[in-house]
Amino acid sequence: MRRPIRFKLLYLLTAISTYIAGFLLLPDTIESSRDTFISGAFLIAYFGILPSLFWYCVIKVGEQKTWKIIIPLSVASVVARYSMPLSLAAYFEFLSWARYPIIAILLIIEFAVIYHVISMLWKLRKITGDPRVNTLINNIDNDEKKRELAFMMASEPASWYYAIPRFSRKHTPAISNLTLHSASRWHIALVVVCLITITTISYTLLMQWSELAAIIVSTLIGYGIISLIASHRISRHYSVYIHDNHLVLNATFFNLLLAPLSQIKACETGTWQCEEEQVKIGRGKQANIKLTFSKPVMWFTMMGIFNEQLDEVFLSVDNPNTLAAALQTSHVSPP
Repeated sequence: MRRPIRFKLLYLLTAISTYIAGFLLLPDTIESSRDTFISGAFLIAYFGILPSLFWYCVIKVGEQKTWKIIIPLSVASVVARYSMPLSLAAYFEFLSWARYPIIAILLIIEFAVIYHVISMLWKLRKITGDPRVNTLINNIDNDEKKRELAFMMASEPASWYYAIPRFSRKHTPAISNLTLHSASRWHIALVVVCLITITTISYTLLMQWSELAAIIVSTLIGYGIISLIASHRISRHYSVYIHDNHLVLNATFFNLLLAPLSQIKACETGTWQCEEEQVKIGRGKQANIKLTFSKPVMWFTMMGIFNEQLDEVFLSVDNPNTLAAALQTSHVSPP
């Protein structure tokens, strides 16, 4: 596992553990010095330790933008509102005051997203390939922030595009496939069952606290089935292909690499035992393709929330010779 991923997981596990501990250990009211100490300790953890850990693990080690520090601070505010003793939670009451304007804004955004999805899917009747890929190619001259935003906006219609076979019937054919667990039938069946179970448990637990929160949270979790089905179909049918003079690597729906063919310096076939810090896409201990780029290319992860610039990447594919031949036919320099 690469160092940036290890540190992101470290932050994620620490944050989840801290928030769960807060809900379990924080008192309802402050009645003793012990309650004061516990409440103070969790306030420091929420707004001091976790943001600092996020800055180091995600922003510094993961080489992300500094503005993303707003993520742990926003989450901490919401958690503090519902886990802190009443006297302290009152300081975060503005979240409750703002819930109606927030709901209104969210509804407007939701309708805008629905319109965006429908309009893009309508346009895709005449367009082949991933909506995210077409968006990135069309925004190739824009700055990094605009490309990231365009990518994230295109992810929602892309999930429907891949989840419903009729939408992707004109998709650019794959030239090879990454070896991914998500391509197997048993994997998608297991993941869907787990998602339904988590959705049911979330609704049951939250119903005791708030029916509205239970409906919202369980709906959001259950909605993830669209992305999971899209991820399965991508892994099975569209994980490696060439579109508009770009090599596209779809490592499930959640990760995508787009490399202009002109920037692929070399494509080598063989066997590589990748080191920990080298990027390898595809399961298995060994890679059978090595791509070297003349300029760094973007590797979008978590549907564009995080991204990296890569100079080389190792692949584990089912037909390495077919992929190498296709790239060489497209004028990629031999190693």
